[in-house]
Formats: sequence, structure tokens, C-alpha cells
Amino acid sequence: MKPYCEVAVQNLLPSVRALIAKDLIEKHKLTQQSAAEKLGTSQAAISQYYRAIRGSKTAFLEKDKDVKEAIQRIAGKIASGEMSYASTSDEFCEICKLVRKKKLICEMHKSASPKLLDCKKCL
Repeated sequence: MKPYCEVAVQNLLPSVRALIAKDLIEKHKLTQQSAAEKLGTSQAAISQYYRAIRGSKTAFLEKDKDVKEAIQRIAGKIASGEMSYASTSDEFCEICKLVRKKKLICEMHKSASPKLLDCKKCL
């Protein structure tokens, strides 16, 4: 049995980081090093997020308008220095809540724990 949070840590959070990193680099013109410093990670990790080696399961997030807007809003605040490192953590939690509320990670959760095929927890 894999709790929702375990699936989120393994799949959702790397995907969110990847989308934020991509937005910081492409839209806000940050270097990989600058993006890494703002996200509290290494330049190598940002490179892997950018090239979809890490956090490659982003399609289900990019398809949802609300999630995409939340990620772009967070990236904008990170790029401008408006958001502290601590509040970035809170925003990641809010994205998790939004994804769960919208049932966007349910299929991934069910494939990680096949006994959850009839799960209705996110309803």
C-alpha cells in the first residue's frame, strides 16, 4: 500500500519542480544555475528537470488550466524574488491539494497500489 503522499513525493513533486524550472528558464530567462539557487537544488538537477530526465510525468499537470496557472504564478513569484524559500514549500503543498481535489493523480496512485482501483478518497 502506497499512501497518496508517497506517490506525490515520487511523481508529483518532481513534475511540479520540472515545470517550475522550465518556466523559470524559458519565460523568465533565468540560467539553470539561477533557477537552481532559487529552488534550493543543484544546476545538474535543474538540467535533468529541463530535459525531462527527472520529473518527466508532467503531461497530466500541463493539461489542467488551474494547475498550469498555479505553477506559472509560483514561477513568476520565484523569479521576481517575491516568494521566500519557506513560502515556496507552502505553495507546493497547495498544488498537491489542488491536484488531489481535481483527481489528477488518481490513475498514477491506482497503478502504484492496484488494490485502490475502487478508491474514492479524492472525491
